[in-house]
Amino acid sequence: MALKLIKDGTELSLGDSEFSELNKFCEENVIDLTFEWISGQFWLHSDIPKEKPIGIEIDRELSRHEEYLKKSSVHKELLAKAIGVKGTHRPQVLDLTAGMLGDSLLMLAFGCEVWATERHPVIRFLIQSALKNAQHPKLQNFHFQATSAQEILENGPRTEVIYFDPMFEDINEKASPRKEMRIFRNVVGSDQDAIQVFEKALGKKTKRLVVKRPRHSANLSKAPSVQYIGKSTRYDVYFSV
Repeated sequence: MALKLIKDGTELSLGDSEFSELNKFCEENVIDLTFEWISGQFWLHSDIPKEKPIGIEIDRELSRHEEYLKKSSVHKELLAKAIGVKGTHRPQVLDLTAGMLGDSLLMLAFGCEVWATERHPVIRFLIQSALKNAQHPKLQNFHFQATSAQEILENGPRTEVIYFDPMFEDINEKASPRKEMRIFRNVVGSDQDAIQVFEKALGKKTKRLVVKRPRHSANLSKAPSVQYIGKSTRYDVYFSV
């Protein structure tokens, strides 16, 4: 089993230290992964032939969010309500589970300053490659740290809000997962330490701890102070006391 990196139709050498962590992951987990250099960054090949590869188009996503928010008030957004966007106030947020940056970029589009971390080497590699290729001005308010949630809670910044979106198998999820989730559940797996991370985040006594959950799933731990519920997702908010 092996890691393969392709650029301009040619397979790259894995001698570069930039790829050592990925290569080690593939060897230790007996897994084949192929990344291809497309439009200035690396993309992960799908596990299904002919399916489009996975990558993070940061500039495009931020611009898409900005265009949408020109037509719809940020204060109507459930995520904005959950993290405490009010009036002109935009909180600083620590995103413990950056993933494919979906929520981090949305919070950036709201006008928040965001710190984010991702511990898994595959997703982390996609993030770092995408960030090198991105130029959107809002990225001056984005700070990515390649570490774990546990580590950044110990030594990271003190923010007004902590945001946590653990990946897990949920018995109440009936819909088929989108492509990214299907692949990452196979490659990354679930967050087995979600409860421990939650308890540690709760102990930081920030103004808000926001936990993203499937709408019908059980509470991650204790009952939240308030919930913001959408069609398929809900945000459990824990206020510091």
